[in-house]
Amino acid sequence: MGSYIEIDSGAWASMKEHDPEEMIYMINLLKFRDTVKEGLGIDGRKGRDAWMNKYGAGVNAVAERLDTGLEVVVLNDARATMLGLPGEEWDMIAIVRYRTRANFIEMIEDEEYQRVMKYRNGSLENSRLIECVINKPEDYPSTLDKGEPTERLIGNAHANGDERMKSFRDRDAEQPIFMLNLIRCKAETDPGVGLDGMDGGAGYQAYGDAMERDYHEDVGMSVPWKFYPCATIIGPQDEQWDQAFLVSYPSRKAFRNMVTDSSYRTGNQLLRDASVLDSRLIETTPAIR
Repeated sequence: MGSYIEIDSGAWASMKEHDPEEMIYMINLLKFRDTVKEGLGIDGRKGRDAWMNKYGAGVNAVAERLDTGLEVVVLNDARATMLGLPGEEWDMIAIVRYRTRANFIEMIEDEEYQRVMKYRNGSLENSRLIECVINKPEDYPSTLDKGEPTERLIGNAHANGDERMKSFRDRDAEQPIFMLNLIRCKAETDPGVGLDGMDGGAGYQAYGDAMERDYHEDVGMSVPWKFYPCATIIGPQDEQWDQAFLVSYPSRKAFRNMVTDSSYRTGNQLLRDASVLDSRLIETTPAIR
């Protein structure tokens, strides 16, 4: 997998064609450099520190001046990419709300932001930026007319994926966690699991309904944030998503018990896998600032 730091020009042009007054949320997936690129005047500084403080202070000043309504609604450390491709070993996720799409575009094209952006780019080894809205699009699932992903992940981890997932059991079993899910739906569900004749969006909704019925209350899980992605602004353009949502679990133990439960493996998971074309799953915990 390559490294993605810059905005995709095609995705940027497409973004400008959508409703400028719609509220948007930007999901940032961030992998930091150990130390920033040389030549920024902050040589030797840790990538995370530069992004959080040097870039963060600069972008907040621009956003406030332009009255963009910028609000960081989620800032979590990424503990492991449970489902992901090589190179997607993220360090942090940040979900940022903007009052309107026009506000975000104005900020990115602002001259002062363009000067500040060097600290972002110089602090990162890899990244994704996913534009989302909170209202389900009329054409949901929206990815059906887009090219298929080069490599798909549905239910099993990539053989060369994030090594940190192997130490899941070694981390604090009682610590609350938040799982970020990225889902791309199939055009048509797989047969044989009771979802015949559905598109993947309807099939995934059936899976979600089954999860709420069978596990939400018993496990203590909830979905504090749910979004509908519009575009991958930074990242490979074959990575396109229909849903993005954060699931809260009271503990790692609760999550592990759920996904290893025989009823889940032989029932609910079959509904999920029959409906999903591609997916990502990232274990996160609230960031220590």
